[in-house]
Amino acid sequence: MTAVNVYLALFGLLFMIGTGMPGIPFQPVYLAAGYLIERGEMSFWGAVMVGTAGNLLGNLIGYWLGSSPGRGIIERFFRQGWGPDGLEKTRKWLERYGVATVFLAHWFGPIRTPAILAAGIFRMNPGIYAFYSALGAFSWTLAWQYASWKGAHYFLGWWYFYRQFATWWLDALLILAMLAATAGFIYYCRYWYRK
Repeated sequence: MTAVNVYLALFGLLFMIGTGMPGIPFQPVYLAAGYLIERGEMSFWGAVMVGTAGNLLGNLIGYWLGSSPGRGIIERFFRQGWGPDGLEKTRKWLERYGVATVFLAHWFGPIRTPAILAAGIFRMNPGIYAFYSALGAFSWTLAWQYASWKGAHYFLGWWYFYRQFATWWLDALLILAMLAATAGFIYYCRYWYRK
């Protein structure tokens, strides 16, 4: 995977998330970018700017979809998903916390899609929406990219140290420990979900 591929994937995935599409896994592309930044094949600030641009462009497209062509479909989605008065509750919430909602929607997935689309439906001031979307996209991208870069730094340091002493039985033990940790995590999640 080259740096150009990762830049394109970063832009594309964050663009799709920015339009309000839920459930898109963006973490792997941040991890790939963090790895290439650590190796010196990508620029940290370049990755942040590309990600911010993709997410902001997606936000503007999502706003436009909510305000124009997809308005009827999106209004039905709000009514069906949140009840008959869901759209009215969303309008009041956006009027009361509008700017904060637009900014924080980048950080919290459950409110991301409704906030982006509702801003268009209720015709929030486009300039204000674009400004706070840009701030949210920049801060969110900066935080994720920095964490991925530093995570890659520490993981690679550990990995190179580990490979100096690794044997086949140590590799097998590491794989078993990872499988046990995964099974324990799944068990804990199921136990917590049942409660």
